[in-house]
Amino acid sequence: MAEVRNKQADFLLAQAQVEAQQLRACPVHDELMKALYCEAQRIAGHVLKQQPSAYPRWQEHLDDLVTSPWFGFPLMLALLTGVFWLTLVGANYLSEILSSWLLGAEATLSSAFITLGAPRWLQGLIVAGVYRTTAWVVAVMLPPMAIFFPLFTLLEDLGYLPRVLLTWIASFAGLVPTANRPLP
Repeated sequence: MAEVRNKQADFLLAQAQVEAQQLRACPVHDELMKALYCEAQRIAGHVLKQQPSAYPRWQEHLDDLVTSPWFGFPLMLALLTGVFWLTLVGANYLSEILSSWLLGAEATLSSAFITLGAPRWLQGLIVAGVYRTTAWVVAVMLPPMAIFFPLFTLLEDLGYLPRVLLTWIASFAGLVPTANRPLP
């Protein structure tokens, strides 16, 4: 029974591939779509009125440049590289400051345990175990997150990253790159 289904599926798949090849070879579909879009553009030209842009002309040119598929994508990579570099370099300094401050408090905390007369194993568990581990994790993880996420969120919220990526993907897919832009 399974072999019959596989043969039927193979036959249907082969038939679909042959029909797809025939459709690709036939330029009628492309010409029909082109005629439909031209007619829609003609009708829209009679019905709609083009209002002047609310943005200055130089701003439109700058927008076209920074979101173009050939300049926008390298610019986006340069911006992300800058964000990563700033995260790595800046986090080192902040981690060092935070580490010295948090681990400097370890001696004070240990002295407090000794003054309170806590058992040595409790002091080791709390101070050398829980506190030291938490201090290291906070000192290492907090600065990169505090730098990277706000900067990346800023690029994302400004809409630059999605617009460049969608323009780049659309241009390589053969689509109109400006079709994915939101209305102002």
